[in-house]
Amino acid sequence: MNTPMPTPLVVGAGPVIRALCEEIGLVEAVNQTVAWDAQRCHLSPGERIFALIVNLLTARQPLYRVHEQFQLTDVPLLFGSGRTAADFTDDALGRALDKVAAAGGATVFSAVATRALVHDHVWTPDHPVFVHWDSTTRSVYGTYPDPDSASGVHPTYGHSKDHRPDLRQILLTLLGTREGIPVVGTVQDGNLSDKTLNAEMIAALDDYFSPQQLQQLVYVADSALVTGPNLKAMADRSLRFLSRCPDTFRAAQEAKTAALAANAWVPLGKIGERTDATSYAAAEQTGHIEGRSYRLVVYRSDHLAERKAHTIARQIDRAYDQLTRAATRLAGTVFACAHDAEAAVAAWQATAQWHHVEATVVAETQVTQRATRGRPRHDAPDPATTTVYRVRPTIGAVDAQRVQAAQDRAATFVLITNLPSTPFDARRLLEEYKGQTVIEQRFRFLKDPTFVDALYVQKPERVEALGYVLLLAALVLSLIERRARQAPPLPTPTRGLLARPTGQEVLHHLRGLIVMPLDAQTRQLFVPAVHTQPVAAILAALGFTDTIYTQVPSRPSG
Repeated sequence: MNTPMPTPLVVGAGPVIRALCEEIGLVEAVNQTVAWDAQRCHLSPGERIFALIVNLLTARQPLYRVHEQFQLTDVPLLFGSGRTAADFTDDALGRALDKVAAAGGATVFSAVATRALVHDHVWTPDHPVFVHWDSTTRSVYGTYPDPDSASGVHPTYGHSKDHRPDLRQILLTLLGTREGIPVVGTVQDGNLSDKTLNAEMIAALDDYFSPQQLQQLVYVADSALVTGPNLKAMADRSLRFLSRCPDTFRAAQEAKTAALAANAWVPLGKIGERTDATSYAAAEQTGHIEGRSYRLVVYRSDHLAERKAHTIARQIDRAYDQLTRAATRLAGTVFACAHDAEAAVAAWQATAQWHHVEATVVAETQVTQRATRGRPRHDAPDPATTTVYRVRPTIGAVDAQRVQAAQDRAATFVLITNLPSTPFDARRLLEEYKGQTVIEQRFRFLKDPTFVDALYVQKPERVEALGYVLLLAALVLSLIERRARQAPPLPTPTRGLLARPTGQEVLHHLRGLIVMPLDAQTRQLFVPAVHTQPVAAILAALGFTDTIYTQVPSRPSG
C-alpha cells in the first residue's frame, strides 16, 4: 500500500511572527492580564489573540473565516503541537476578544508593549525620549447601540478619515517612539476630536510611565495639541513637548512677522537623506500664550515656498475674475449722490487683495421723465434734468510687493516648544518633529485594506477589543521593521539593496515560503529561488534561524 505524499503548505511569514512574539512574551502577557480558567480552557486567550495577529499580518481574513484560512496552512508549526484550525473559529476568537474587553484593551496592550520595549531595548535610560502621538479612524460595518445605551467605546458617525461617512467608526490613537514602536495605544469613540484625545492622553500619562520616564519624555504631536487648556495641562505637569503652532494664535503670527522683518535666517540645509529633500532655514523667536513663555522657532522651506507660490498664483487668478465681475456691476450702477458712489468705490477697492485698482466718480446729467405721456406741446417748457453719478473702475497690475510678502509668509511655519535651545537647537527640533511621519506610517498599515478592511463585529465591546488587536499587530510589525533596519541593507530581487526596508517589505519577501511535513515534529523548508537571498538576510537580521520553519514548537506559541 502506497503512503500518501505529504501536502506542501504555505506558511509565509507566520513562523517569523511566532518567533518574535515568543521572544517578547506576547501570549504570556495577555494571559496574565485577562481573567480565564486554565483548567477549563483548551486554548488560552493569549493564543487566540496571537492567532488574530498572525491573520492580520498574513492571511487578512475576516473573523468568521480565520479558521478556514488556517486549514490551508501548517497550524502546528504556527501555534504548537496539538493545535488545529478548528481551535480558531469565530466563536472561540470572539470569546477571547470578550476577555480582552473585560480586562481593558489598553491594559492588555500596555502589558505587551512594556515587555517588547524592555526586550528590544527600545527605551534608553538617561536619554530624552521623543514620543509621537497621532490618531486615525477605522470604519465598522453593522448596527450598534446608541452611545447612551452601552458602556465602553462606541462606534459612531464622525469625521471619516477613511472617506466613508456612511459608516460608523472608531478612533485609534498611538503614542510611539521616533522609530515607530508603539508605546501606548487606545481605542476611542468615533466622534472625538484630536484636541480632546490629546488632553486625555496627557492626563493619562501617569498610568503608562514612571516618574523617571516622564522626566525623559518629550511629547510630540501635530497642531491639534496646541490649545489653551492643553498648554496649561502640560505646564502644570512640567511635561516637555514639541508641536506646530497654529496660525490662529497671535503669537505665531507675531513670530513670523518678527522673523520676516529681521531677515536673519540661519541655514539648516536639507533635512532627510533623499537627494530631493527640502532645505530649511530657521529664526529663533520667543512668544507668550496665556502668560507663559515659549520658544517659537520659525522655519522657511524652499519646497513650501515653491508650492505656496503656485497656490497664491491660483488665488490671484480667482481674485481677478471676482474683481472683474464686481467692476462690471459697479460700472452699471447709477448713484443718486456722490457720497453713495464714493462709498461703493471704497467697498470695491477693499476687495482688491492683489491688484492695483482705481476708480473715478463721474457726474452725469439726465433728463427727468415727463409725468404725462405723448408728444409735448410746442410751447412746453424745457424738460427737467437731474444729476446722477457713475463709477469708472480700472483694474491695474498685480501688486508684486504684496504678492512677495504673502509668498514669504506662506513659506514659513512655526514650531512651539518648552525645550531649551541647548541641546535642542532648531535643526534637532525640526528633525524630531518630522519624525511624526513614523506614526502616520503605522496608521497606513492600520488603514490599508490589503491588511485590514472595514471591521465587522457584532458587539461594541468586541469592536473595541479588535481595535487593540490591530494596535498589537502594528507593534509586532514595527519590531520586525526596527530589527531589519538595524541590520545591513536588505538585498531584494527587483529593488536592489534596501537600507531602510519597511515591515511590509519584509513580510512581502516571506510570503512565498512553503514547508513539507516530514513527521509530526519536523518540516522541510522550500524557499523560492528569487527570495533565497532576502530570506536568509531577513532571518539573520531578526535574529532567527531556519529552524523556526523546520521544527514544530512543543508548547503553545507566543
